[in-house]
Amino acid sequence: MTTLAAEIRSLASAQKSSAGVSLYSRFINRPFGRVLAVLAVRARISANTVSLLSAGVTVVALVLLILMPPTVFIGLVSASLLVFGFALDSADGQVARITDKSSPAGEWLDHIIDSGKMVAVHGAILVAAFIRFSVPTWWLLVPLCFIFVSTVMFAGTLLTRFLQPPSVSAATRKPSLVRAIGLLPADYGILAVVVTLWGFHGVFTLVYTGLFAANAVILLMLLAKWSREVSRPAD
Repeated sequence: MTTLAAEIRSLASAQKSSAGVSLYSRFINRPFGRVLAVLAVRARISANTVSLLSAGVTVVALVLLILMPPTVFIGLVSASLLVFGFALDSADGQVARITDKSSPAGEWLDHIIDSGKMVAVHGAILVAAFIRFSVPTWWLLVPLCFIFVSTVMFAGTLLTRFLQPPSVSAATRKPSLVRAIGLLPADYGILAVVVTLWGFHGVFTLVYTGLFAANAVILLMLLAKWSREVSRPAD
């Protein structure tokens, strides 16, 4: 019987390309997801169930942010749940690959949950800040605009992957350290970690605003890049 460590190493060798992936997803979320994937397979939990667990854990984290006082403890618990939910999101696809049960329906469910999460997280921060924080009214535009930026970035990533010629797809590119660092602010995992500051209201709103600004800049750069890629003729 293969050991847990051996199964994790075997799955790591079959990992998707790291091109266009931030350092957090590459070195923290994917390895965490591999462990969860192997445990899920051993427990006979399907990929779709893992996807639903990811959604459920995320919902619990957001409900805590809205309904509970904004303390350091709630920030740590909610951030931990968001990080765990993100790792489960990585694990579902890996479970499908291990069990050889990848399907369009499974990928559809995964993307539906991801798109909903993009709106739900920033929406929960908006509502919680309105209820719990003493912030200027104008600041509520920050999470609202963050929803817009995240939604366009998510849709752009999927559409570009679908429409670009195969010769420029991420699978054919080598991982870039500079790009992996530059994409950190746009990584959902970084947003989840920032929630640890929830109990420090002023610090959280400042860091969250900076994260939004960085994402807006990254989106503009990606839009220019994606436009060139989908306009390039196939080889």
